[in-house]
Amino acid sequence: MPKQIINKESVSLPEVVAIFNKRKKNGELNYLQRIALEHAQKSSEITGKQARILIKKMMTEFELNEKIAINIINFMPETLDELRIFLQDASRVFTKEEVEKMLNLLRE
Repeated sequence: MPKQIINKESVSLPEVVAIFNKRKKNGELNYLQRIALEHAQKSSEITGKQARILIKKMMTEFELNEKIAINIINFMPETLDELRIFLQDASRVFTKEEVEKMLNLLRE
């Protein structure tokens, strides 16, 4: 049970790693927090700072909402077909060139 909810916002897995590592420096993590940290570390390919930058780029350059951008960053799709799965709920249809540009951004 949380002691106090300070802030509620969506974050990517790399950002979760950064948050838990910061908390770890200030004290011991409980069992569930350690499990969450391990999972996030195994699933993260980039740092929390890189993730936040990518999320903002995806939102501004491609007009994606934050939820879709975070899901894309969490899974880091590598092919057009994988990326299109995440774009199904977007408010518009993306051209092949736009999807390729997104993939190139993820590969950087």
